[in-house]
Amino acid sequence: MIPIAYLFMAGGLISFAGMGVIHKLGDRKGAHPLGLSLIAVGVASAASFLYAVFFQGNAFQTMPKIAMLIAIPFGASAAMGLWFFQKGLRYGRIATSWLLINLSAGVPTVLSMIFYREPLTLKKAAVFMLVIASLLLLWWNRRDQLEQRS
Repeated sequence: MIPIAYLFMAGGLISFAGMGVIHKLGDRKGAHPLGLSLIAVGVASAASFLYAVFFQGNAFQTMPKIAMLIAIPFGASAAMGLWFFQKGLRYGRIATSWLLINLSAGVPTVLSMIFYREPLTLKKAAVFMLVIASLLLLWWNRRDQLEQRS
């Protein structure tokens, strides 16, 4: 039997790949980035709400009030990140947009180290170095493309 974590991992991979394909198709067909992002966030919100109502029973009665205060700004931030991802597709390759949207995981990590004094482990340092290397490689690639055009 396959562990449930592997199923979630595969589902996440398929979902992210599908999101990238849908956004790229939307860009090619001239879809408005904000509209596409709002539809994606709206469908995800509706699906989450329906799941909570029908499968979690008393989820809304037992949820702490602070959860809504946290969910609203972070949901808005996620929607804004999705919109920037869609806008980025118009100006660069999909790999650039994926890198930038995945950099959003680095912000809470850095803030955790600053505010909660979490230690900088070897793994975190390696990830940050890979992010910096990715950004440098993208910058060099873009610079070379611009030089070839001139």
